[in-house]
This record gives sequence, structure tokens and C-alpha cells, in this order.
Amino acid sequence: MIHRLLPVLSTLALASLLAACGGGGDDAATSTPTVATGGTLTLSAATPAAQATTIDLSTATTKGTSARAADGFSSVAYCEVFWENANGANGKKYAVQVYFRQGDKVPMHVSVFEVGSGWSVYDNKSGAAITGITVDTTARTLVFASKALAGLGTDAATVAGTASFGSSTTPACGA
Repeated sequence: MIHRLLPVLSTLALASLLAACGGGGDDAATSTPTVATGGTLTLSAATPAAQATTIDLSTATTKGTSARAADGFSSVAYCEVFWENANGANGKKYAVQVYFRQGDKVPMHVSVFEVGSGWSVYDNKSGAAITGITVDTTARTLVFASKALAGLGTDAATVAGTASFGSSTTPACGA
């Protein structure tokens, strides 16, 4: 019985996580989302192994770079870069989301999940700094240096690669 509930529970947990950290909703955005361009991210050391793939962020159907005001997730203003429905080489669709502080460019949240399933991996310190991702707002890139992510149960993956994001109307987010 429990094994049938795991996909539902993991989906609910992901929804709770996204709601707790802003959820990518644009209501709190202080600038209009702009186009995030692309890049390639490789998922390795994935559990389950079927999640090991390369994600082409340029194929995302929804993508953006937004400035967000301080809120319940972060006590300081931050930037959100996201890609949704990006093609994985394994035939699956993925979403990727990164939040970083506007002031010092320190990442605070990253999540990768397969669209339409309960599989998700993330690192979220509730507004505190995380490591393994370098933000360059001049070049408008996020570099994932073999960033290990974990999810619910045994979900896991290591993310490596460079993602380029579009400009924002907020200089701190890469104008």
C-alpha cells in the first residue's frame, strides 16, 4: 500500500517545498520574467538510474529570469532563474529552478524535477547559502560543479554543466 502512495506523497512534498520557497509564482516578482536562453546540464549518479540524462535547457517551453522581493523564503531580495518542460536525452521533460541573493550572488535554492512524475531533487536551506553553484550575472551563467542533490526517499542526482540565462530588468539579476 505504501509503495502506491509514494508518488502522491512525493508530489505533495514537492508542491509544499515550492510553495514554501516562492514556488516560482510570478506574483511576488519585482520585474517581468525575461527569456532564459539555455545550456546543458548532466544528471549523473541518479537514483533511480533512469533519471541519469542530459537536459537541453534551450528546449524549455517556459523560462525566465525574475527579481523577487524579500518574502517568507528569504529576508533579502533575490533572483529566480527557471526552465520548465526542457527535454532530457532520456525522453523525459524536466524543470530546473535556481534562487540566488541579489546582493552577493550566493545561491539559496536549486531544484530539478521530472515534469509529471514525483521524482525531484533539490538543495534548499530556507534562504541560507548553498554551495556547488557559481552565479555570474555579468555573463548571465550558472555553473553547476557536480552539485549533489537529494530528494524524497532515495531520489538523488549530481548536476554538472553550465546554464545561461536571459537578461533581467534588475541589474542585480543580470541586466
